[in-house]
Amino acid sequence: MPLDSSVTMLSLAAGAFFGAVTPRVAYRLSVAWGEPALPGCAACGQAFAAGPAGWWRFAARCASCGVRQGPSPWWTVPVGALAAGATAASLAGHGWALAAGLLLSVAGVLLVAIDLAVQRLPDPIVWRLAVAVAVLLALAAATGGGWSAYGRALAGGAALLGAFGLLALLTGGQIGLGDAKVAGVSGLLLGWLGWGAVLFGGLLALLLNGAVAVVLLALRRVTWRGSLPMGPALLGGVLLALVAAGELAQVS
Repeated sequence: MPLDSSVTMLSLAAGAFFGAVTPRVAYRLSVAWGEPALPGCAACGQAFAAGPAGWWRFAARCASCGVRQGPSPWWTVPVGALAAGATAASLAGHGWALAAGLLLSVAGVLLVAIDLAVQRLPDPIVWRLAVAVAVLLALAAATGGGWSAYGRALAGGAALLGAFGLLALLTGGQIGLGDAKVAGVSGLLLGWLGWGAVLFGGLLALLLNGAVAVVLLALRRVTWRGSLPMGPALLGGVLLALVAAGELAQVS
């Protein structure tokens, strides 16, 4: 099996694994702003085990009452596998930038799950993700990727952070500051690939979010004054931009 294919298959497996352990983590972190992580089952109060066992658990259900804790693995597992596999295929040969993309893809599934539950993208996850992606891209630059690409990555992150931050102010909460921060992290990776990827990823995120809003309005699931979690559209747009950039690179 060629090296690129092996990396893609391993990435698919890793994405599926992290998708499988996402529900319990998302459940514990799906709280209101400023609130600590859930210490136990919200339905019956059964406390979680101390240490990693209280966080990482497959198909998480309460051992006491049987209530599902977090989103269904029926969507987190395939989405995690798809996101990681597509990222690996798109960034094949990019060294440490591939590691940055895989980290963003698996963390993105967790962020989407939390955003769908409570319309929040927690700062502790986002800023750690930002630091990790920036460090991995710096390693990519130092090992042959070039510091000009790293400078473009930082500029791309700043550009999307500023653009979505401005939209957050202009839309009165329709787009949140958490969305702007995740856009900034995504812009780091897209900027590494080029300004076309930055522009395409940002526009796709807005278009996807708009399309979902139109459908939900037509179905009367939301009102004009309601708000939607933008994390899924934002991270979906980033993934599609990565795939498009990878396809263009292979053609050229």
